Amino acid sequence: MVLQYYPLVMVKRHAWLILILLAAASLRLAAIDDIPPGLTHDEADHGLDAWGVVNGIRPIYFTVGYGREPFFDYATAGLMAFLGPSFLAGRLTSVFLSLILIAGTYAWTSRAFGQKTALLTAAGLAVSFWALMTARQALRSITLPALVVLAIFFYWRAVEVAADVKLKSGGRAVPSFLRRPATWRFTLAGLLLGITLYTYVPARVMWLLFPALLALLFFYDRGRLAAAWPGALLSLMLATAVTIPLVLYLSANPEVEVRLTELSVSLTAARQGDFGPIAENIASSSLLLTFQGDSYWRYNISGRPFLSPIMAGLFFAGLAVGLYWVVAGSRPSSGRRAKTGVRLPRQVGFLFSVLWLLLGLSPALVSGPELSTTRAIGLQPVLYVFPAIALTAFLAWQRLPQMLSLALVAMLFAGLYLQTARDYFFVWANEPEVRVQYETSLIETLDYVGRHSESATAISTTTPNRYHSPAVAMLTLADSNNELRWFDGNHSLLAPQEETSSLVFSGFAPLNTRLSGYLDVEPVAELPMRESDLDRPLVIYETNGRELAESWKTRFDDTLAAPAGAEAPVQLGESVQYLGYEILTPDVDPGGRLLLATLWQVTRPLDGAILFSHIVGPEGMPLAQADRLDAPGDHWVVGDVFIQLHEIDLPASLAAGDYPLAIGAYTGNDMVRLPAIIDGQVTGDHILLPAITINS
Repeated sequence: MVLQYYPLVMVKRHAWLILILLAAASLRLAAIDDIPPGLTHDEADHGLDAWGVVNGIRPIYFTVGYGREPFFDYATAGLMAFLGPSFLAGRLTSVFLSLILIAGTYAWTSRAFGQKTALLTAAGLAVSFWALMTARQALRSITLPALVVLAIFFYWRAVEVAADVKLKSGGRAVPSFLRRPATWRFTLAGLLLGITLYTYVPARVMWLLFPALLALLFFYDRGRLAAAWPGALLSLMLATAVTIPLVLYLSANPEVEVRLTELSVSLTAARQGDFGPIAENIASSSLLLTFQGDSYWRYNISGRPFLSPIMAGLFFAGLAVGLYWVVAGSRPSSGRRAKTGVRLPRQVGFLFSVLWLLLGLSPALVSGPELSTTRAIGLQPVLYVFPAIALTAFLAWQRLPQMLSLALVAMLFAGLYLQTARDYFFVWANEPEVRVQYETSLIETLDYVGRHSESATAISTTTPNRYHSPAVAMLTLADSNNELRWFDGNHSLLAPQEETSSLVFSGFAPLNTRLSGYLDVEPVAELPMRESDLDRPLVIYETNGRELAESWKTRFDDTLAAPAGAEAPVQLGESVQYLGYEILTPDVDPGGRLLLATLWQVTRPLDGAILFSHIVGPEGMPLAQADRLDAPGDHWVVGDVFIQLHEIDLPASLAAGDYPLAIGAYTGNDMVRLPAIIDGQVTGDHILLPAITINS
């Protein structure tokens, strides 16, 4: 009978928490497939790595995106196993983790400050703009606070239980069955702490909270410290054991942590005696909580601090209340035995929260306020404790009737709920810069491609490389059979070798006017976009790709300077064939710019391919050069033909005369040139074109 009614009892006991979680879920799940208004390449990269996990790829560290810890992608893979390769799996994973974060924050705060403060903290976290933003992005950052707060909760409870067991035993040795309540909590806390190192870079400082609690107990309750330190040591040892595989991998492969190197620039300067950068970062980042926030629209309303004005005022009031506890509270215990009761002194909870706040903020203090929305996420659980402390103290001081207190609190958080909903769904989501960051024009293009899958499609974008626009397309069109081609129309033009071919140009990557003469057709459509969209228009061309390529071949010069009498085509390695060239600026002076168009045909994809064009001096050394490729080799389709525009800036000191022009290709990862093959014979590692004349 008791078991029959237990769920009802639990629902009644936690009714307010359930309502808070429902409110949080309503904000986090509303229009989750439409807002954010598109997909960033970071989200897409996470999704593709998660799908790789589903298909048996199980790395301990992901090297995409400057290096990433793996926990989020493995968690997303669990959903993808049911939902398939959809970006929604990543966003839903973030939503679930954010709800775990709220529940975990409530659990810890109820132990540290009481249930009323815990409910107010959970409510603040539920309706916070910052918390909502990080809960709807398919990024790994949300995993850090969710797991940290769980680790802290079990650790906190273990300290309480260990002290309580020690007290009940009168300080004598405790039988094993009495030690178990503390031991399993210390064990679970240590395992969770170790797992946090697999979530996000700032976890590498958050572990300091474990010894920090022992330090506070040294000053406030040495009896509890005596009871808890063996278990705390067990937690840290388990956490260390869990992290060993990741530490060993990163120690053996330090080059994979590109982002960590970038973030530690100010620390490197400080070690060399230059404290200016880190002092500037600390000064600017200290305003993040209440005055001036992250300026990047991708993750924030530019400049918005973490706390709204009302919550900021309550934050400072909560600090004042906590400091009063510390100054006027009961004197610390220096005895060998713990005090009666389980809970730790509230001064310990407050000072622990301040340390948590500082540790969570430390990555932003080092790297600066930009992108702090994610980098400082470790402080998210504890930030809303301080306003809750202030509200709890105010309600207790006023001694208002319970119904009136409840009405005032409900009005406050209802107002914050509505404000957050307005700012996120209507202000932030419709900001033109946000729509650029979330690739809305690309999403519109992919929607068009999905509706015209019978046509081979080449898309012009400023980010045609594998882990950017193509990654977004792979996750968005996971079920499409259309083998997309990618190029940047600012410097290249590509013709798929199929009779029905579509070329799509965006406003940021339009067809270069110098290349427009090679596409002598009228656009067939312009995709509808908002007047305020920055990346517009989206222009569609349709053509016969094979006929277009043949017209290019007749226009481009196929003569070579060497060997004598040789002509294109020239095979470079096994991947690409040189077909010809055209000088677009026949009259050029020293200090001017030579424009050269070269024509190529793909014979095999080549990851990391780069084309070079050199003006060669008397001793064979390049006097000017342009190395680039705007139709990335990793997405080449065999048979396709493309034009590359080379813009070579000439030195002003260059003497007039005739200069050889050398072109070729190499791979960027090893800087090895592809061999030039003519009539089956390797002739060198470059192609010599007829000399160009530089005017006097």
